[in-house]
Amino acid sequence: MTTTTIVLAVLAAAAFPLLLWAIGRTVTAIASQAPPARGRPHQYLAARLDAVQITTVVTGQDELLITLTTQATSNTQGTRDPLAGVFHVTATTCSLARVRRWHDENTPLRAYLSHDGAIMLADPALGGNAPCEPPTTITWLTHKPPITQNQPPPENK
Repeated sequence: MTTTTIVLAVLAAAAFPLLLWAIGRTVTAIASQAPPARGRPHQYLAARLDAVQITTVVTGQDELLITLTTQATSNTQGTRDPLAGVFHVTATTCSLARVRRWHDENTPLRAYLSHDGAIMLADPALGGNAPCEPPTTITWLTHKPPITQNQPPPENK
């Protein structure tokens, strides 16, 4: 072996980890600039609530509207209750029959609250999860009586 071959082998051995490090940094920099994917699942990291129960279930075609409560519903701190409101559960995200059974049997559930207001319900004993979209506001529409041809339209005041 010549000295040139030995020097080239030492330089290659030293440069290979440096090359891998540079490639890793480049991939990390490119990935940090990529926008997050749409439809990404909620991250349930804000809080954990125990003994949550489903108090009301309104059935739709492929969805449920539910209200939730905990055993300690008194809110003495004056902050907004994360369970106040109506939550939307779809058939594409979980079994609606399971959610109805939890309501019928008054199953105490564990809930994980997301930073964006979504809640993941989990049954610790029987398994299964139910993602609930953030609370929605329900507005009741007041129906006006139809105007007949013989009757003049009401005046706006």
